[in-house]
Amino acid sequence: MALTCLAALAVADARAQQGGSVDTRRDVEERIRELEMQVGGDEPAEQQSVVLLWLADLYVSAGRLDDAQRAYEQVLVFFPFDPAATNAYARFLLEQRFDPAHADSILHDALSNANALPAPPPYIGQTYALRARALRALGRCDEAIIPSDHALALLDEDAAEAALREKAACLAGTGRRDEARACYLDLIGASGASNPDDISAFIALLAASEGHVDAGSVRESIATAVDDARKARRENAAAEGAEIVELRATDGARIETTLRAGSKAGAVLFVPENRARRSEFTPYAQLLALDGTTTLTVDPRGHGDSRCDSLPDVASLSDTHRARIADDIATAILYLRDRLEIPVSDIVVVGEGDGSGYVERARHEHALPVAVVYLSPVFDPEDRATASAISFRPPRAALLLASNEDVYAVRSLGFFLDTAGRDLVKTRIFKTAGHGVGMLRDPGHFLAVSNWIDGNASAQD
Repeated sequence: MALTCLAALAVADARAQQGGSVDTRRDVEERIRELEMQVGGDEPAEQQSVVLLWLADLYVSAGRLDDAQRAYEQVLVFFPFDPAATNAYARFLLEQRFDPAHADSILHDALSNANALPAPPPYIGQTYALRARALRALGRCDEAIIPSDHALALLDEDAAEAALREKAACLAGTGRRDEARACYLDLIGASGASNPDDISAFIALLAASEGHVDAGSVRESIATAVDDARKARRENAAAEGAEIVELRATDGARIETTLRAGSKAGAVLFVPENRARRSEFTPYAQLLALDGTTTLTVDPRGHGDSRCDSLPDVASLSDTHRARIADDIATAILYLRDRLEIPVSDIVVVGEGDGSGYVERARHEHALPVAVVYLSPVFDPEDRATASAISFRPPRAALLLASNEDVYAVRSLGFFLDTAGRDLVKTRIFKTAGHGVGMLRDPGHFLAVSNWIDGNASAQD
């Protein structure tokens, strides 16, 4: 279990590279040499494993697939059956090696180990979804439906979309076309119709079933599926005492948030990193709300449930829309200030990874002097907009947390201190604590953040 949170760190680093929030201009081979020096010797297995996962990603970028495979296999020597590491290796085997049989083997072993545990470990839903993908690639569609259903039962939203995609394809491939049609519509609704490949597969199914496709009927079915998914999210939120609030960004983009109203004066806004979604903050928002703190979790454009056909996954966003993510965060802060009448001085924004840079830009560009908590922040020192925002940050409290293996986050803590100064800024580096919101799985870490929020969600002199 020790690596489960840490492997997410490497995944998040890959997300950051895709999002352009770390220094991707450095020569890949130079970065590889730098990281290779951190492998071996007396370094803890946890730290070596995180570095190896980073290396595997860079090896793939450099076309060094044999080295990447050795790196993944070494991680599993350190931590056999770890779901997050297994998932990363399985994706590599499926997407780079085109070896579904090997992928199925390691996924089967990881699932067998997980099923012997008293509770499902994190990321196991994605393990089920990946096994369904491997089985489908092997032509074993009847078998693939079973792990797809297991993934759906775990209510992991990212895993659910992948599982629905595999299940729909397998249902179609085995002649169960009516079930496949319903499954594709569930998938399209869950993703906000943001994936054109899913829509193409749905249309192909209709063409195979009916011999013709009515474009108007397809558009209506898709719109209904998206509306039904949004209605279901609203009902699920209401059942737990929360509320889905739809905001409009400055350019009219639809931004979906979840509000949990509290009795205290202050509020906390949670902002995910690139390729993540607001639901990962749900348990912590619930805990703070139970203690009386109003919480708002936001999916900026291209994230989670703010995706749509015109604003797909953040990896596919144009540079123009990516630059407006800071505006989406500002829109959420302004909702707390203007609609809920919570003073900006009583608002704390919790960001993670490269989302922290967008929070800094939102504060600076919209003159919103909120206090901040950054979990494993990743700042690109060559991003002039972010560097300028940090340089001119207002005198408000900031808490920055990182894990000692997280090279980029630790460097970013230093960059923030050098750029912003140390006034009202507190930093803490934990040992083998994981990345981003994963650090809060440790009750002590969550308590430290919660206590800091209680002490800083008020005006600073």
